[in-house]
Amino acid sequence: MTDDFRRIVTAVDSDGHSIVDSDGPPPVVISPRHPEQFLTAIWTVGQLPTSYIAPGDRDSFRLSPPAGGVNIIRNKLPPDSVVYVDADGQPPPVTDEENLHRTATVDFICVLEGELWLILEGDEDVHLQAGDCVVQRGTVHAWRNRTDQATTFLAVLFDADEDTLAADPIGPKAL
Repeated sequence: MTDDFRRIVTAVDSDGHSIVDSDGPPPVVISPRHPEQFLTAIWTVGQLPTSYIAPGDRDSFRLSPPAGGVNIIRNKLPPDSVVYVDADGQPPPVTDEENLHRTATVDFICVLEGELWLILEGDEDVHLQAGDCVVQRGTVHAWRNRTDQATTFLAVLFDADEDTLAADPIGPKAL
C-alpha cells in the first residue's frame, strides 16, 4: 500500500554537518474507508518544544497526536463517487452526516492538489481549492471530494486542552 511520494528527513551528523537521514515513503500508510484513500503518517512530535533527535515515525497510525504533541498527516482522498457506492457499485446520495467527527485538536489543513469540501454541522459547506488552508478548532466536521479526481491535503493536528472544547469529541478516538 503506497501513495507514491517521498519524504526526506534531515539530521545533523556527528561532525555537525547537515545530512539526509532518510529518503523514501513514510513507513505508516493506511486506507481506512477505501483502497484508493491513503492516510500517511508524515511525522509525529511527542511534545513541544521538541528535540531535534527525537524519532518521528510510529509503528501504527493514530489520528490524534500524543498529549502535548503534533501529528502531521497526508490524506489522499478519492472522489465521493468512488468511496460512497452501494452493493451494486452505484453511488448513493452522500449525506453530510456521514463521517462527521470532532477531535480534541487544533488542525491546520492545506489543500495541496484538487478540490475539497469542508462540511460543518450547519448549512455551510466550504469549497476549498489547491493552496487554500483551514484552521479547524474542535468543530464537528467531515471532508468531501465532490469532483472526479483525487484530492490531496496536508493536516497538522496539535493536541488541544479538552477543557476548552465546547463539547465532547465524537466519532472514533483513534484510527
